[in-house]
Amino acid sequence: MPVAISVEHLTFQYPNGHEALRDVTLDIETGSIVALIGKNGAGKTTLARHFNGLLKSTSGKVVVQGVDASKKSASEMAREVGYVFQNPEDQLFGSSVFEEVAFGPKNLGMGEEQIKGQVEASLSMVGLLSYAPEHPYNMTYGQRKMLCLASVLAMDTDIVIMDEPNAGQDYQGFCLLGSVLEQLKSVGKTVLVISHDMEFVARYCRNVVLMCDGRIIAYDSAKRVLSDQSKLELYGARPPQVTRLALSLSSHGIEPDIVTVEEMVRVLVERSRKTG
Repeated sequence: MPVAISVEHLTFQYPNGHEALRDVTLDIETGSIVALIGKNGAGKTTLARHFNGLLKSTSGKVVVQGVDASKKSASEMAREVGYVFQNPEDQLFGSSVFEEVAFGPKNLGMGEEQIKGQVEASLSMVGLLSYAPEHPYNMTYGQRKMLCLASVLAMDTDIVIMDEPNAGQDYQGFCLLGSVLEQLKSVGKTVLVISHDMEFVARYCRNVVLMCDGRIIAYDSAKRVLSDQSKLELYGARPPQVTRLALSLSSHGIEPDIVTVEEMVRVLVERSRKTG
């Protein structure tokens, strides 16, 4: 598969001397959905902000869509990489939901009809089309999170980064986000998800990057990373609840690398048929 993002020996040091990234190397394939996991301070957000030009490396190289990100401004990189911030207050400023989502397409030079189409399609995707005339701060926190996502989707970038997208979401929001990820995957977008929600990661992300102290500890399929309980817990994360159940049942013949409820149901149904 072609590579959307290539990172080579990336190191980043903040002005106060804190080294937030240490010799990070990885390739993210085009069209994949990848999760960045790890405890607070692991370097997840710092790494992701190198992909859209918000941060520039102290040493090493970040290549996005074949372009050296260090040679482009954040506004230039915004044409390639859409970034949904963790905190809506860091992103929202429009006087209406429609204006908020239209801002990015306008800056990209889209025509009026195209802007309208992009805004309506993006708001529909996140379930907020009926809120188009509302002021963003008349909405719930979860809705504002979805609005931030819509404002990025409207720009139609090839790469989308979501920082804790399901924080503050109820079950309906959880499922809606999953639907958005599936739609982005279906059209070949590359998506990075920064998350502490292992159930969400297990269900919707193909690969997982586990980070700690600015380093990559593991980068593999979601099934392999999330079922390695000892490694996850050593670096401040826990497997999904269903995986912990599978591990506890492994002595009874249940595979320990089950990471979703759907997988567990299939396994139990098959065992029931065989023993029945």
